[in-house]
Amino acid sequence: MSMEPRATGQQAAVQQAAVQQAAAAVAPPGPQRIRPPLSLRIAGIAWILAGFVFSLGPALVALLLQLQYASLKRQAFRLAGLADTVDPTELLEVEQYLAEFDRIEAIVVDAAGWILVPLLILYACLALASLTCYLVFGIWTVRGANWARITGTVLCGLSTPLVFAVWLFFAGFEWVPLDALRANYAGLALIALHVLGLVLVWLPASNAYVRSRRPVPAPGPIR
Repeated sequence: MSMEPRATGQQAAVQQAAVQQAAAAVAPPGPQRIRPPLSLRIAGIAWILAGFVFSLGPALVALLLQLQYASLKRQAFRLAGLADTVDPTELLEVEQYLAEFDRIEAIVVDAAGWILVPLLILYACLALASLTCYLVFGIWTVRGANWARITGTVLCGLSTPLVFAVWLFFAGFEWVPLDALRANYAGLALIALHVLGLVLVWLPASNAYVRSRRPVPAPGPIR
């Protein structure tokens, strides 16, 4: 008598397992993770790189100015050390350069306490904010967020003409022997990255992926 309930329980467990396996076989597969298309990934990376170029542009200008200033100063002191072999009139010109270097350094040192530090803080805050915006738009564009590519498109479409105008302005001063003007080529790189992202985010493959990421509306009540 005691074996019959146990056998009945085992049969019920076997039947329940068989029903679960059958239900799992009939049930439709769950949603699969679709990898973003290459166009959307390249667009997001292009906008992220544009953020780095935009944020580090002023730092590049300052670095080139510092390097050129140091190079000119070394050359002036090297000529001053050759006083015995230099024409006296040229030596006077070298001394004027040295005096000018001392004057510039004095101005920079005097301004360092109340101008340079606030400017560096302001630049760091603006650079961090702009880089953060580029990173957000780039990352969420790769993930297929429609709001990210729309916002990025608007911002890049508005900023690209301004960047081109700034580049065109400084391009008119290329005849000036100033190494910092080489940083103007970063404007061309920024424009190219903006345009590349603008084109790729609206290709058919990108559009299809963004549509597939939109939530499907729940069916309404049956009347």
